[in-house]
Amino acid sequence: MSWNNPQGIKAAFFDADGTLVSFNTHAVPESTKLALRRLRQAGIHTFLATGRAGYQLAPVAGCDFEGCVTFNGQYCYAGGRVIHSRPLDRDDVATVVNQVNAGLYQALFMELDGCYVSAHDERVLEAERVADVVLPDGDISQALEHDVYQLNVFFEPERDDLLLRTTNNLKMTRWTPNFADVMPKHGGKAKGVRTMLESYGLSPDEAVAFGDGGNDLSMFGVVGTSVAMGNGNPDVKEQADYVTDDVDHDGIYNACVNMGLFEG
Repeated sequence: MSWNNPQGIKAAFFDADGTLVSFNTHAVPESTKLALRRLRQAGIHTFLATGRAGYQLAPVAGCDFEGCVTFNGQYCYAGGRVIHSRPLDRDDVATVVNQVNAGLYQALFMELDGCYVSAHDERVLEAERVADVVLPDGDISQALEHDVYQLNVFFEPERDDLLLRTTNNLKMTRWTPNFADVMPKHGGKAKGVRTMLESYGLSPDEAVAFGDGGNDLSMFGVVGTSVAMGNGNPDVKEQADYVTDDVDHDGIYNACVNMGLFEG
């Protein structure tokens, strides 16, 4: 692939799982850590843009991000201040609670300070294995009274309409057929990235985004340059401006060099 050097890049947004964090080692490659340091040395703002919550960021500990877009854009912070905060509609959360209690599927409820899963079935166990996390069981009735910032619903894509036709203000995105991320209809990483750029006085053309899964596509649409990982989903690679190597083969570092963000 021929790479053109985008001019005036001042901000870089990075997905976590499959982009920064290897699914094989569950760690950030050393070349990626070096790339992040070199970007900061070059005066480029670095931001995390993830579906994870703040209490789930152990895999990227030690990566020096200036700000974070978490819960797929529903809670964003930088410089010690909250830039954007939007929990899910309570009526929609109640619908999910009722469907889970009816035995239709399992769900993970993600609040600002903790998360809990309705039960551990095969899909939940597989998600834990892939992401190298342990999800605590909990009483999902508390979601009726608390602010929930994101849901994970564990069923196959063919059943997505089960949730979408029974709620009013939700949308879904996937990076795996095992489960879906659920967020506000007008939310998502695009909203978080846009809000972060506005808070720094930056334009979309001054930003690049790196991702590998379906939940990254929305942020690709609000930056001037998008880069898909070599291990990314086919639709993500199709819609990205560039496709780099995979996360385990220096994908981020090589992309930064190819774009001229720093010298190799």
